[in-house]
Amino acid sequence: MLKIAIVEDERECQEALIEHLRKYEKEKNEAFIVRIFNDGIDILDDYSADYDLIFLDIHMKYQDGMTTAKRIREVDADAQIVFITALAQYAIEGYKVNALDFILKPVVYEQLAMTMDKVLAVTSKYHKEKQLLVAEGERKCKISTEDILYIEVVGHDMFFHTKDKVYSKHGIPLKTMADELAEYYFVKSGQSQLVNLRHVDEVKKDTVYVGGTQIFLSRSRKKEFLEAFADYVGMEI
Repeated sequence: MLKIAIVEDERECQEALIEHLRKYEKEKNEAFIVRIFNDGIDILDDYSADYDLIFLDIHMKYQDGMTTAKRIREVDADAQIVFITALAQYAIEGYKVNALDFILKPVVYEQLAMTMDKVLAVTSKYHKEKQLLVAEGERKCKISTEDILYIEVVGHDMFFHTKDKVYSKHGIPLKTMADELAEYYFVKSGQSQLVNLRHVDEVKKDTVYVGGTQIFLSRSRKKEFLEAFADYVGMEI
């Protein structure tokens, strides 16, 4: 699910973007979370680097889009930035902040659709996810593979560690889960652990650091794990 921020002070342009995004969602069978900001200073207030895409108006009353983009880039190198402008000449400046594209006002659907095709082509490799049915106590629920830090097996029980909670499943061999989740960047670090490469902070000697937890990296798995991690980091770059 793509998280999108629209930073635009003109109500008409806001509404046009939302309308076009909803149309694109239906046509492409995608799902977006969209948040509106009326000025650059609004999105920078307590900014959290969790947006996949940011539409930025070049001209706004209090803080212009280029200044906002430069501030965002100081803390967030990953978000895709698309500038919205009435004058194409301003879009050239976007290369300085690694902008993906620009859209001319008034925004028309065909142009937005082409831009979104670019966005999805860039971001899809980071957002492959799968929903898993797990247990939280007596309750059954679904969790996304994106939220799982690592998986471990203790006896006949499998535990799914996320940032806030631990979920479980019974009677599933780790190899079965490893095969199922291989395309979602999960790699075995040992006989009992399966690590989500998305959340690996560091690998040092025989230890994998993931989400504040230290996980032992076995000698037999080390070469394969390091190769997979290097491939993943290279793909991100």
